[in-house]
Amino acid sequence: MAMHRAIIFLTSLALAASPALAQTPKPVAADSNAGKKALLSDDVVTVRNLSRAEVVFGLPLVDDDGMAIGTVQRLAGNDVIVSDGTAQYRLPFTQLYAFSKDGADRFASRIPKAKLRPEPAQ
Repeated sequence: MAMHRAIIFLTSLALAASPALAQTPKPVAADSNAGKKALLSDDVVTVRNLSRAEVVFGLPLVDDDGMAIGTVQRLAGNDVIVSDGTAQYRLPFTQLYAFSKDGADRFASRIPKAKLRPEPAQ
């Protein structure tokens, strides 16, 4: 019976300590001193969704690893047709994003080029 009480006591003690141990850090505002310092790092990249107006003919696209996929040829419904000069690929619009690097916007696909299949010739 003493062992049973000890287990109950230890369980109660663990439950009472849990909130103190599992504190989540507070978010840091971008305009705070800590936020400004963090944004100066070369490791910080701002990522955003694309608007349809940005997806224009000739826009170069890369994959997540920075490998060139090709350039935008046209929009086709909810897809973007991209050409690498030898084949055309269909990418879902929702898989495209923009990021800032070296002070310029870059445009990328979440799908790597190796997973893309060429569109059938028409």
